[in-house]
Amino acid sequence: MAIASCGPKHMFSGTLNGIESGQIFFVYNNEVDEMIMDTVYLDGGKFFYDPAIKKPDVLMIVDKDHFIDYITLYMVPGEYCTIKGTMTDYTVSGSKFYKDWGIFHEMQKDNLAALHDLRASIPVEEDPDYDMAEYSAREREISQEWNNIALEFIKQHPTSDVCAYLAREISSAELFLEADEMISDKVKEGPLGFLIENRYLMIDAESKRQSAIGTIFEGADAPDFTLKTSEGGTFTLSDKRGSYVMLDFWGTWCTWCIEGLPNVREIARKYAGKLTVVSVDCGDSEEAWLNGIKKYGMDWVQVYNGKADAIDSKYAVQGYPGFYLIDPEGKIKMMCFGEPAHFVEKIGELISE
Repeated sequence: MAIASCGPKHMFSGTLNGIESGQIFFVYNNEVDEMIMDTVYLDGGKFFYDPAIKKPDVLMIVDKDHFIDYITLYMVPGEYCTIKGTMTDYTVSGSKFYKDWGIFHEMQKDNLAALHDLRASIPVEEDPDYDMAEYSAREREISQEWNNIALEFIKQHPTSDVCAYLAREISSAELFLEADEMISDKVKEGPLGFLIENRYLMIDAESKRQSAIGTIFEGADAPDFTLKTSEGGTFTLSDKRGSYVMLDFWGTWCTWCIEGLPNVREIARKYAGKLTVVSVDCGDSEEAWLNGIKKYGMDWVQVYNGKADAIDSKYAVQGYPGFYLIDPEGKIKMMCFGEPAHFVEKIGELISE
């Protein structure tokens, strides 16, 4: 919780008018990928906020009573930001990063206004006559317009660290590569250069997934892999040749994965000795992965699938959780996504054949 204050610079401060409740939410993910939502109280519209962050991440400032009114920023430790205006018409200034962000924000104002109006057009109550296809088409148009604005900013300000964030957010791989050509080495080697590197890893992972789609099916060879375990060792799939293995692709960010863990636990315990259950974490930091294992009592084999490993891409995972039953010959016996009600029984039938 925060209130208005006078004193040294805060990471976020300023004046936001027109907030009826006098409260705004600051929403972001912390170092272990847990969502933080702090309530900040306004005093005559004035506010300050100092998030407890150690790494850069996305921040949303949300009107408590009007959730379509929100401000999206990128948080960078050591920088400070000043916001003035209303939730839908504001300026951004501050340290070097946020001065540059303010320039980009002015360039995208009309685009943000169009997106806000589009969201506001959705009926509060369900309306069968509302054309969601038209909504989606317009949303794509606005996204494409934003891409062009981001590219123009990068062209004009290639040495700004804001470029790294914008490049990551550009929707198509082709346009991202165009942006990357313009961004200076100073940015790529700077504190936000990892955003560009991560986007390359995502593109590579998607390429692997697309290539794998035609080769991953029931009866196909299961791709071999070696990944780090939560116990500090490694797990190699081919070492389990001669016995059944069930792969559970999951992440702490995936609600359906968490809801399905009791079934995974039941399989691990019910078929112990006949089947090795291996949960393959996807999309988490290592800290979030280890915290999740502890939090959810996952006492079977746990392995970490980093961005560079992209084992989920090699298995062409179509959704999370994703389950693959590997037979003793190393073939994919069954695969499914989500949490089918018959899953526990089906596993038992297959390994008893």
